[in-house]
Amino acid sequence: MLTIADILDDLRKLGIKEGDRVLVHTSLSKVGMLEGGPAAFVEAIVSAVGNEGLAVFPTFTGTAQDSAENPPYFDVRETPCWTGKVPEAARRREDAIRSLHPTHSVVAIGADNKQLVKDHEKVETPCSHGSPFMKLAENSGKILLVGVDHNSNTTFHTAEELADCPYHMLPEPALATVVDYQRKEHKILTALHKWGTERDFNRLEEEFIKQGIQRNGKIGNALCRLIDTKPMLEVAVAILKKDPYFLVVN
Repeated sequence: MLTIADILDDLRKLGIKEGDRVLVHTSLSKVGMLEGGPAAFVEAIVSAVGNEGLAVFPTFTGTAQDSAENPPYFDVRETPCWTGKVPEAARRREDAIRSLHPTHSVVAIGADNKQLVKDHEKVETPCSHGSPFMKLAENSGKILLVGVDHNSNTTFHTAEELADCPYHMLPEPALATVVDYQRKEHKILTALHKWGTERDFNRLEEEFIKQGIQRNGKIGNALCRLIDTKPMLEVAVAILKKDPYFLVVN
């Protein structure tokens, strides 16, 4: 049975330091049996980055059924995410704050968490300029993939949006309903991802390792990847601007 101390030790070996700003994608089942379950894993991440750091978890709610005709409804307090038990545990913490984006919200715990999630619902596209994903890239953020590979790395969508990949967004926005922390309802025009195009984000992994952007290790039994967000985006965007379909599976 693993403990928080075990997870913390593995995080340190992987390269997570106090003060880091980390977006975490997790398959907890790959880690192994953890005393305290998902909440303990969140606590380990929060402890690893410390009071000056920031722990971020994806709490996505968007679905393939979202469209202009079927706009998303999002209640920041009540709408559960489909991204797993760890993000669900994170969003239930009293010290967590969730962004108001109707399909691609994140939960942030730690220093400057309010600034990270601020105005996410107002962005032009879910993961691009002004989003938490882009803010992390602009502020020396890192991405931690725990027991998952780059196909779970949402920041690749940031690259697709920055490169304006033609397969990625629906042509028509939707008038989403968002309920904020004060229980006030807002109507927000939001751009939607277009589901259905198969991609292989792992195609750039060797390049990330070669350039020193990615470090691999283990947390418990899980193979993990720690990626520097800004250079990762620079590599991916440069390639996608030359070939927008580079990541698409033919």
